[in-house]
Amino acid sequence: MVDPRYHIKVNPDDVGKYVIVVGDRGRVERVAKYFENAIKVGDNREYLTYTGYVKGEKVSVMSTGMGAPAMAIGIEELATTNARVVIRVGTTGALQKICKLGDSIIVSAAVRLDGTTAQYIMPEYPAVADFQVVDALVRAAQLVGNPFHIGTVLSTDSYYGRAFDPEKHNYLESQLVKAGVLAVEMEIGALYIVGGIKRLRTGAVLTVREEMTDQGYIQAGEKFERGLENSIKIAIRAIENLIEGGVGR
Repeated sequence: MVDPRYHIKVNPDDVGKYVIVVGDRGRVERVAKYFENAIKVGDNREYLTYTGYVKGEKVSVMSTGMGAPAMAIGIEELATTNARVVIRVGTTGALQKICKLGDSIIVSAAVRLDGTTAQYIMPEYPAVADFQVVDALVRAAQLVGNPFHIGTVLSTDSYYGRAFDPEKHNYLESQLVKAGVLAVEMEIGALYIVGGIKRLRTGAVLTVREEMTDQGYIQAGEKFERGLENSIKIAIRAIENLIEGGVGR
């Protein structure tokens, strides 16, 4: 029989009902420092997992690496544990000029431009967050005080593909900007589709790492790092809100 957690390598009881997922495994401990009594419970491939406690509830953080396939595998396997709520804390490139370096974006939905979710279900099926998770994130962001936006992002599979056919990419991007899509990233479509199919409550808060200006993109730096720390705080506070409201129990 195939191990249902073959890739993430955790015991079901080692994972809390509330899970934060990050792309970079280097950010796992950056999140876990906000837990009480955090310990490492899994470490295999891109999937590094720590578990601790928030308000007396077991909470976990797991890295998923980059892209929709790795996210889908992680969510499939998390769904065989105690996980009930999954919140992504990630980074993103702005498509709208209102999204500034270090701002947080609370993602209500994703445009599915990845290949992974197409292998699950038809493209008309929407990639949307759980309303109660979004509400908890918004209330948390208001308390933390970082500038934030709420809306749709583009989930794509390719980081460098735009360089192959810039004309085609620029046209698509202009259409998405016109439609109000806030930013671009690589995992949320898979999180929302697979999470929804597996009956997990999902949401996401991203930090703008690349800001669009008239002179081109500006990237990373101290402003971004402060924003990322605040986005982590937003996710932690959102979990506190969900625990207090009994969501996910």
